[in-house]
Amino acid sequence: MQPLRRLVWGLGLALLGIGVSGCETARPAAETSSRFHEDAAADLILRFSRWDTIYMMRPELRSDGFLTVLNRASLEQQLKTQSSGRNLAVVVLSFRFAAETEAQSASEWNEILARCGYRRVVILRTGAAKNTDGLPIVRDSGIPAAHEQAWTLNTPAALPSATRADAAHSSSH
Repeated sequence: MQPLRRLVWGLGLALLGIGVSGCETARPAAETSSRFHEDAAADLILRFSRWDTIYMMRPELRSDGFLTVLNRASLEQQLKTQSSGRNLAVVVLSFRFAAETEAQSASEWNEILARCGYRRVVILRTGAAKNTDGLPIVRDSGIPAAHEQAWTLNTPAALPSATRADAAHSSSH
């Protein structure tokens, strides 16, 4: 009887341990990205679902009262004929893409819109709001990436002249 009682107690303690420690559900990580707050300044706002489903929200492009569905080629053609400003272009990704897909899309959008003459391109994650203010920023071409910033700061031209002179002096020894 003694071994059976130990087995029951052991199983009870094991189940209690599992119940206490293993039942917590992982919570989604808090959104740590910066938020966009320049909707009024945007010259171009696009909603991107995929490369054959792009909507131009500003300037609004409609046909028979409905937003026109553009693909990549027709969008580039439309942008060539557009006469509005070319300072700030915003692309809202309509879905939550995998990080790799999001980064690839952001890079492609940056290239396309820079080729069309836009000085700054901001890629945003979708949200419930109709306008872009408050949406999380995926990439902003006006803010260099950390590795680009580090490279810029470590170039000899970015160093004070006294430091370059000291470096030249120490390398001659």
